[in-house]
Amino acid sequence: MRRIFRKVVALFGVALVVTVGLFAIDEFWRDIPDCATTLCCRTCENIPVDRVIDGDTFVSGPFSVRLFGIDAPEAGERCASVATVRLRRLAGNNVRVELGPRTEDRFGRLLYYLYTDAGDSIDETLVREGLAVAWKGDGQHRELLISVEQEARRDGVGCLW
Repeated sequence: MRRIFRKVVALFGVALVVTVGLFAIDEFWRDIPDCATTLCCRTCENIPVDRVIDGDTFVSGPFSVRLFGIDAPEAGERCASVATVRLRRLAGNNVRVELGPRTEDRFGRLLYYLYTDAGDSIDETLVREGLAVAWKGDGQHRELLISVEQEARRDGVGCLW
């Protein structure tokens, strides 16, 4: 009888610890503010940013990476330097990445939707700030980014329009 009592007490203790732990985790996540962007990924894989090339391309280790959801101005075009500086600032030393329907472009660059360490969408931010246009070809976030671009154009935000 004592053995059964000890097992019941032990199981109750484990259940109590698990319940308190889950409550603490839930409270922890409630304290984290929502993302500043509609697209958000706090759990996407992190990769290093070694060098930003332009407003939609950077180098990570031996790979060249292009943002999947946007098209930023090329060097010499209006807004190019502003977009490049903004990407550099948003990306910092690391970005979170999400795959789209294709893994690389015709130049062999890896294609990812990008997020800051905090989980905010870099693609969405650049379009919302009028520093890039939405990629209209494909992608799971295509419709949202097109909508964000239309809003930025209508409001005259940024230097592209």
